[in-house]
Amino acid sequence: MAAIAAAEQDRNAEVTVISNDATAYRRPGIPALISGYISEPGQVGVFSERTLTRYNIKLLCPAEVTDISVKEKVITFESEGKKRQLAFDSAVIATGGYPIIPKIPGADKNGVCTFTTFEGARQIVNAVSDADSAVVIGAGFIALEIAEALMHKGLEVYFNVRSRILRKLVEPEVSEYLSRRFERRGLRMLTGEAISEVGGGKSVQYVIHKGKKISTTVVIMGAGMKPNVALAEKCGIKLGKSGAIKVDSRMQTSVPNIYAAGDCAESPDLGTGKFLYSPVGSIGAMAGRIAGRNAAGGDEQTKGFLRSQADDILGVQIFSIGHSTTTAKEVNLAVKVQDLMAPEQVDKDYGPKAFELAKLLTDKKDRIVGAQLVTSRNGSQYAWQLYRAVLASEDRDEFLNSFNSPRAKFAKVLVQAMTSTISVESFEGGESLTWRNTSEQHIVNNR
Repeated sequence: MAAIAAAEQDRNAEVTVISNDATAYRRPGIPALISGYISEPGQVGVFSERTLTRYNIKLLCPAEVTDISVKEKVITFESEGKKRQLAFDSAVIATGGYPIIPKIPGADKNGVCTFTTFEGARQIVNAVSDADSAVVIGAGFIALEIAEALMHKGLEVYFNVRSRILRKLVEPEVSEYLSRRFERRGLRMLTGEAISEVGGGKSVQYVIHKGKKISTTVVIMGAGMKPNVALAEKCGIKLGKSGAIKVDSRMQTSVPNIYAAGDCAESPDLGTGKFLYSPVGSIGAMAGRIAGRNAAGGDEQTKGFLRSQADDILGVQIFSIGHSTTTAKEVNLAVKVQDLMAPEQVDKDYGPKAFELAKLLTDKKDRIVGAQLVTSRNGSQYAWQLYRAVLASEDRDEFLNSFNSPRAKFAKVLVQAMTSTISVESFEGGESLTWRNTSEQHIVNNR
C-alpha cells in the first residue's frame, strides 16, 4: 500500500519494494492457503507482483535489508548470496511483526507451527496432511480462521485460549456466547488456562491442558504478534511505549524522511488521538498509504484510525468496531457497556432473532465509541449503521432513533429517489447523471 501510494503521489519517482518473502502476496490470505482454496501465495491477487508492475514499482525479493545508513541514505541488503546497496531519498519501514511463541515446555518440537508467512502456512499443510487432530493456540480472528480451515479438512480441532476468545475485540458475555456457538459446531474449546506442556519425543505427540493429556501431532501457535523493530533500532529510530516504532501523524519516525507503518509501528486512535500498537490489517493499510504519500513528497496527516474488524467464523458473523472495554483501558477512556436491542421494525421484518447479540459502548457524554455485533444474517447492513455511529461519535439516543431494519433503510432511500429530480447534463464534453433532492446533491460522472 505504501509503495502504490508513493507511485500515485509522484509518477516520476523510482519506487522499490525490498521483501524477504519469495514473492509478493497478501498475508491475510494465508487461511485460504491452508484451506486449499488457493495453492500459491501469488494467487492472492491484491498487491501481487502483477499489480506492482502496473504501477511501475520494482520488486526485489527474496532480499533481506541488513542496514539503513541514515546519514548517507543508503540501504544495504542481501540477495542471492550477495551484499548490495541502494540509495534513497526517503524510505518506509513496513517490517511487520512476528508471532509470539508462548514459553511452553516442548514448544520447539517438530509439529509446532506458526502461520504469519506463506512458509509457515505450507508447513501447516504438510503437518496436517496425515494428522487426525490439531491444537490451535490463539484468541483472534486469524487463529479462529485457521481452526475452521482445519475442521473443513476433517481434523478434530482443539482451540486453546488462556482467558477468552477475541478478548481485545468483544465483551466477556460476547466471548462466552461465541465459545458456546463454536463448541456446538464441533470446535473443541480449551479455555481458562494455557497449554502447560507440548509432549513427545522430537515430534509432538500430545499437549497438557488443566492436567489432562490430549493426543495430537500438530500444534499451531497464534497467540499474538510482536513488532519487528530490529532494523529500526539498528538505525537509531525511537520506539514508543508499546515497543513498536514511534511515529507522528504523518507516519514519520524520529529520523527525517524515514516513515513506518503496519504491524511494526504504533498508530493513533481516532477517538483519543493516543498512539497505540494496533496490529490490524486495515489500520496498517491506511497508515501505509499515508506513509507512502509523504515519502514521495506529500503532506498527508491523520487524526487517527478507527479499528473496524469483521469475520465469518463457522457460520457466525462477528463485527467489532472502535473500542472494547479492554482497549478503552489502554487509553484511559471510561466507557459504559449497554445491550443493543433490535428495533421494532427489525423484529417485524426478520423475527425476534434478527441478530443474536449486540453491544454499544459509550463515553461519559453518552457518545458511542464502540460497538459489537453477532448475527447469522444481514450483518453488514446493521454493522454499517454501527460503523457510522462510532466514526461520528454519535449521541446514543440519536442513534437509537435512527437505527432501523435494512428493509426500512432501503425504503427510505427509495422514497428519496422517487421525490428527487434526476437529470442528464453536459459536463466537460461528456455527460453526467445528477440527482438532487432538498437535502443533498450527488453527481456521478458517467463519461
